[in-house]
Amino acid sequence: MVRLCDIMSPHQKGREKVARAAALSVGAATLLTILKLIAGIITGSLGVLSEALHSGLDLIAAGITFLAVRKASALPDYDHQYGHGKIENFAALAETIILWLTSAWIVLEAVRRIQYQEWVEGSVIGISVMVVSIIVTRWQSSMLNRTASEHGSQALEADALHFGADMISSMVVLAGLGFVYLGIPIADPIAAIGVAIVIVVVSFQLGRRAFDILVDSAPQGLRERIEEKALAVDGVHHCKRVRARMSGPELFIDVVLAVDEGHSVSEAKTIGELVERTLEDLAPKVDVVVQLEPIDLPNAILEDNVYSTLQQLARMRSDIKSIHNVSVLVMIEGTHIIADLEMDATLTLNEAHQTSEELEHSIKSSIQSISQVTFHLESAGNETPAHDITAISDEMVQQIERIVELETPAEECHEVRISEDKHGLVVSLECELDGTATLQFSHEVADRIELLVKRAFSRVNEVIVHVEPR
Repeated sequence: MVRLCDIMSPHQKGREKVARAAALSVGAATLLTILKLIAGIITGSLGVLSEALHSGLDLIAAGITFLAVRKASALPDYDHQYGHGKIENFAALAETIILWLTSAWIVLEAVRRIQYQEWVEGSVIGISVMVVSIIVTRWQSSMLNRTASEHGSQALEADALHFGADMISSMVVLAGLGFVYLGIPIADPIAAIGVAIVIVVVSFQLGRRAFDILVDSAPQGLRERIEEKALAVDGVHHCKRVRARMSGPELFIDVVLAVDEGHSVSEAKTIGELVERTLEDLAPKVDVVVQLEPIDLPNAILEDNVYSTLQQLARMRSDIKSIHNVSVLVMIEGTHIIADLEMDATLTLNEAHQTSEELEHSIKSSIQSISQVTFHLESAGNETPAHDITAISDEMVQQIERIVELETPAEECHEVRISEDKHGLVVSLECELDGTATLQFSHEVADRIELLVKRAFSRVNEVIVHVEPR
């Protein structure tokens, strides 16, 4: 006889385990709520009553989790082509909000009892219920954490956090009841406030993670890991685009990769499949879409050759200080080179133009495929009198730091210095970026910082950005 569980996929079996764990949470929360409510009514302890309310909300949260994991387990359909996984993330965020509301009520009631000195008496019943609560919540939290970690369920993780907070808060209340029993009645409402603080602290990070997933924020460092794994596959030359987002336990990845246009369709298909398999270990369940775009490798090699040849020719001339911003445009009629040529500021326009003409002739002689060269002539910087005005520009410094940290991926903006010369203001700053980011991305961030600072301050003539690895 064939059983249903024997024909389920590993993912479906995992979802069944998640659903069973959620159902056990409902049962455990029901038991604890009843026990604490009875003990709270009998003893009149605010600590125990707050724990009963906490467990009651845990029961509601466990019910939300149970419904969420059942719905999130449903397969993708016509209207929900990415599945229903985000229901789990929404449930986790809803449970976090419930915990915060609980904490607010507990603090208000505790302050009221301290203000009117409404004390309770120590009770063996209350202490016994708290001990039972600690044992049950310890077991339940461990079971939920194991299942959540194994199957990537954020809703179960939130439920585990509820029971973990319940266990810690029960220990705080138990300590409070112990002090009441020893003749220190104020310990009960103080313990209740402690419960509220514990709840808020442990739930904040989970709520933030749930919110990030709901707004499609990719986990930190994930893009770099995807690029690293994709580029490790033979035949992939660079990543042109990487997109990633979480939905419940499932990770969706969309990558556009550049491969040699000389590959056959079969070879390109094999490269795509290898990339998919390489990325499958990034989450419990990964859905990868790989798009391959052909590149002309001889042209790519040509671009490297052009750049190195230009640099070598420029170094041979004393009147050329540097050559940068090189663009190589490969077209049917030939290759067009565009670059910035920085020369000695004392040269006349005639002399500078003659130098650029000679360099153009040299590059065309070295690389036959080049049909056109366009140089943008720049003068190398001379020493210019300036003075440091950083000390009297606190507001500007603070605004620059805010721009960098709030409007760019860079962090820890520091060493902001502002100088003034006859041309205007010169801003220099240092900031930090993830050390695994590509050099190209680092350059793009620096360019964006320069643009934003110049847009914010019309008198800024130059911005120098030094990016350090975090």
